[in-house]
Amino acid sequence: MNIEEYKEQYKKDQAVGALSIEKRLKQVYGNLEPRFYSPQVMSFQGGEEPIDGVAVFDVNGYHHLVSYGMSHLYYSEESAGAEFSKWGFEFSFRVKPVKEDEGEDPFWVIQLMNNLGRFVNETKVWFEEYQFLPLGGPIRADSDTDIVGIAFVKDDDLDEIDTPHGKVIFLQMIGLNSKQLKRLEDNSTKEEIMTVLNEIKSVNPKFVTEL
Repeated sequence: MNIEEYKEQYKKDQAVGALSIEKRLKQVYGNLEPRFYSPQVMSFQGGEEPIDGVAVFDVNGYHHLVSYGMSHLYYSEESAGAEFSKWGFEFSFRVKPVKEDEGEDPFWVIQLMNNLGRFVNETKVWFEEYQFLPLGGPIRADSDTDIVGIAFVKDDDLDEIDTPHGKVIFLQMIGLNSKQLKRLEDNSTKEEIMTVLNEIKSVNPKFVTEL
């Protein structure tokens, strides 16, 4: 898509990229309505948070959170027809509810997405499939969980989409316990990362993180 086609098809007040994400979520979840959380001040308004929204779906006993913000969400003639939309991905995370939260959504996941997004924006180093990341402590600060790292894999359900601003891959974050993280720190080859992920998938096909 060239700029002239883009200008002809879209209006300046349209959230072109966000609509593409929403379309994919509709394809996967149909009429299931998510709860949606946004910062008080959006990024295009000068807000400090890199993530402008997170959709939270309740699915089969777990929450599925999907970010809006690591790709170009809004009308952008400069981005029309690019290979990748901004950083080329959005975060995805599946997590089991914690009884102690008494039905409250996992806002700590939204904060995690924002922290990782801030890292990408500041360092210009983006995440890709089959990478892993030590977190320096529990994935949730107020928890004694042994989940102390994350790995990234393309979300099986959301996969990737081609938007008017370029490709967007939905990268699912997968919680790693201390033993799994140690294995990857000792052997950080793609093959070992894939082996660990396949072991997790054999007993946890949707990669649902449980604290």
